[in-house]
Amino acid sequence: MLRQISGMTNIQELVIDDLVTSEFIPGVEHYFGHFLPRVRSLSLRAPTGSRRQVLFFIGLFEHLQDLTLIDDELITWEHQPVDDLALVPPFAPPLRGQLVMEHFKRAGFLKVMFDVFGGARFWYVDLYEVVETQFLLNACAETLETLRLYPCDPYREQL
Repeated sequence: MLRQISGMTNIQELVIDDLVTSEFIPGVEHYFGHFLPRVRSLSLRAPTGSRRQVLFFIGLFEHLQDLTLIDDELITWEHQPVDDLALVPPFAPPLRGQLVMEHFKRAGFLKVMFDVFGGARFWYVDLYEVVETQFLLNACAETLETLRLYPCDPYREQL
């Protein structure tokens, strides 16, 4: 399948379900290199790997504006792989567009992301069941223009 999509060099929005980052690092450029210069919007649904592995993947897209992170609500992150602190993304993408997060319960992920990428500049944030909501709101306080929060889940239980 990668052979068929390798000629697609104008993709600006990339959605990947069930990304297993450990299968692509090292050598991720071989698989995704043709997308890197143009992608402005990235959506990762149920990515697996350590925080650093996922951030390394996000950091490959130097012009990335919009980011969507959706975790499978059935997966728990209590047994996350250990972070490799030597794994540093090649770029700190601008991330100046929108951030959408659903069921994202990886403790410490946003703090590491903002440390690695030098802060947060999102102007639109859409959050549903995110553990670091307060941290995110404080980090984006100066640039945030639109905020959508879902304080209750569909069964009306407090989150």
